Amino acid sequence: MTEEQNLKIDWLNRAFCAEKKIRSLELVKEKNKALADKFGTEFSNENIDDIIQKLRQYRTEIFNAISALNDDELEAIMNLRYLTYMTMQQISDSLCYDRKTIQRKHKLALDKIEI
Repeated sequence: MTEEQNLKIDWLNRAFCAEKKIRSLELVKEKNKALADKFGTEFSNENIDDIIQKLRQYRTEIFNAISALNDDELEAIMNLRYLTYMTMQQISDSLCYDRKTIQRKHKLALDKIEI
């Protein structure tokens, strides 16, 4: 992989990382509610909600960048990889292509995608 391709992969992987962080923040909100119920105090979740909203925007940005490829096959590969978090083998099984073909098309998509 080239340095530019690796930078694009990092950018695209933001959705995966954001989803993990959102799950953890949702748990913090649940804990805050449980503590508030137990001790009769309020914990503000406003900052948490703002962070979650920003993290959800990453998916939209990534989806839009992938959609701009204007190539159904490349879009399918990139959507499966970066929005459903499938492995290359899972993608190849799903699309009935050899894994090496998926990897080649993935690199082509990385070269074409604008971030």
